[in-house]
Amino acid sequence: MAKPVILTYLSRSSSFQPIKVERAKVYGAKKRIALDASGKECTKAALTADGQHLLKSGCTAQGYFTASGNPVSRSDMVGIDAEGNIVESKPSTLGEPQALTGPVDPTNVLSLAIQSVYYLDPVEVDEGLAKTLQAGDIYQCPFNFSAGLEVETAYVLANAEGYFALVGKPMDTRWIEQGAVFVSTNEEDLGEDELDFESM
Repeated sequence: MAKPVILTYLSRSSSFQPIKVERAKVYGAKKRIALDASGKECTKAALTADGQHLLKSGCTAQGYFTASGNPVSRSDMVGIDAEGNIVESKPSTLGEPQALTGPVDPTNVLSLAIQSVYYLDPVEVDEGLAKTLQAGDIYQCPFNFSAGLEVETAYVLANAEGYFALVGKPMDTRWIEQGAVFVSTNEEDLGEDELDFESM
């Protein structure tokens, strides 16, 4: 069982057990199985480029190698940012108190590229936090289910079904009004050689 999500609101802590919401759990899932002429289940395999070998599932793996062909262990690998600087791994936030900020504007959630959704099974919930969430308020906090190179953002909210965390990365989204007209500022798009479909 994973460590709990601990959220701090007005200096009081609440604890939840995170349960990942997956499409298959919500809607169920179907699996298509290939059968041969006698009704036996087929096994997936891949033919090598030279046509000499047939590789069944489990015969291949991904690896990292240096320019000279030597394998590189994952423990020796580091993250690099866009400027070429080494990025330190960020620890998991599970089991560590995370301060909630907010309530935030609900439209902020629209700018989140959601990677995961978690149902927060309440273990011990502060009455004040429960009241504000059930009133429709949304709060924000850092979230990392496991260690990684980046810390994701979680929006915590509630509805009639319970408490949830929408986890992902904020995007620079610019919303426009319906009917807005765009004029290109790219000189290449303003050339005189464009086709006029109305004259055809």
